[in-house]
Amino acid sequence: MSREKENKIRSFICLEIPKNIRETIDRNVTRQLKDCGVKCSWVKPENIHITLKFLGDIPEKIVPKISEILEKTVGDYNAISLSLGKVGKFGGRTPRVIWVGNVGETEALKSLAESVDKSLLSIGFKREKRKFSPHLTIGRVRNPKGTDKLLRLIDEIELPETNFVVKRVILMKSELSPGGSIYTPLAEFELK
Repeated sequence: MSREKENKIRSFICLEIPKNIRETIDRNVTRQLKDCGVKCSWVKPENIHITLKFLGDIPEKIVPKISEILEKTVGDYNAISLSLGKVGKFGGRTPRVIWVGNVGETEALKSLAESVDKSLLSIGFKREKRKFSPHLTIGRVRNPKGTDKLLRLIDEIELPETNFVVKRVILMKSELSPGGSIYTPLAEFELK
């Protein structure tokens, strides 16, 4: 007797970033860094977001339950005012991820991420082990060869003062493809 394979989807929970902010990052950061010659996978501007929690491969059938939990959790939070911070990297002298940091109401942002994390414990998700570090991933280094120039550029880039408000939490489906990840919103939740 054959068992039906459970349908799984790769997913995460994120904050939507306004289009003008994503374009500012692309124009002032990504385009400059692309020219340094380091082999990177650059995040398309339309895919730039703040991840609150990566869920991984989940059974598609639990999406409604996750949505129900998020609706209750997110409804308690106001929209969050942020500004673009400095450009940075994870991985020290051998960077793996290039990001743009956030400043502003980061304590409210951390509180929201913590609440989302706690709220999903009831349906079997594990607590995040790492401390929440709000950032916008813009690239992933695929080959560290020649990163000295990249590191210099990261230190030199100065972003214009750019304020924005995040108003929406999204439960997002992520499909990996050779041309980059394809994101599809599964559910959206407005902050007050």
